[in-house]
Amino acid sequence: MVTDQNHSSDVSSEQEVIRYTEKLAQSLGLDEQNTRAYKALSGQIWALEKRLEDYHIKYVKLKRKVNLLEDELEDELEDLDECVDRETVVDLIQEIVSSIIDKKGKGSSEESDSVKTIVIKENEAIPHKQ
Repeated sequence: MVTDQNHSSDVSSEQEVIRYTEKLAQSLGLDEQNTRAYKALSGQIWALEKRLEDYHIKYVKLKRKVNLLEDELEDELEDLDECVDRETVVDLIQEIVSSIIDKKGKGSSEESDSVKTIVIKENEAIPHKQ
């Protein structure tokens, strides 16, 4: 509704500008061809300004949406960081690797000769960008 009112006021001000320009052109003695060209260009400029305004409104809406999504993502990452205990995960991985090595060692002596010991080192946590 507000957009329609703005649009109608824009149209009426555009018409006022055109009428004023016609009067000015007549009083200055400019030819009719220049007046028509100015009217056409004024109309095109107004249409482009309107499109630019519409695009700006869309841009602002999309920017807000992106900001909201970024905030939600940060919240989710914080929740995940709170839920994961890195030390426990490393311990579980070491237990799994040890279990796999033990199972392979029981299979045959040939396999046990070829089993390599895997050492897992705990890396420092790398914080994510916020």
